[in-house]
Amino acid sequence: MQTILIIIGLLAVAAGVGYVLIKKGKIKDSDGDFIPDVVEDKVDEIEAKVQKKVKAVKTRVKNVKDEIEDVVDEIEEVFQAIKGKVTKSKLNSMTKQQLIDAAQTDHGVELDGSVKKSTLVNKVYSLYNKK
Repeated sequence: MQTILIIIGLLAVAAGVGYVLIKKGKIKDSDGDFIPDVVEDKVDEIEAKVQKKVKAVKTRVKNVKDEIEDVVDEIEEVFQAIKGKVTKSKLNSMTKQQLIDAAQTDHGVELDGSVKKSTLVNKVYSLYNKK
């Protein structure tokens, strides 16, 4: 409790000394708000630096976001390359339902499931080779 009173007392003494120095003109306070001009100038300077840093960080974040999007696109292209070209032998290894689903998801084309599998393979193959 005594520590708090000592701190409050020291702050009061410092405020009193500042007030007296401002009134006597030793510390410049042109706008009369009892905040020394030196302190106001320093606060304005710090605020300008913070604004500049915030702008720089936002720019960097935008650049990082763009780079991440590029990396994601490249990864997708790598997966497509690994997946390889669609061949009839790959399509023959799929079931009829998988062929119908592939045509629907990749090309938006609905195929009839009542036809022969070889007909479906040919139709799906032609869809992939039109791209």
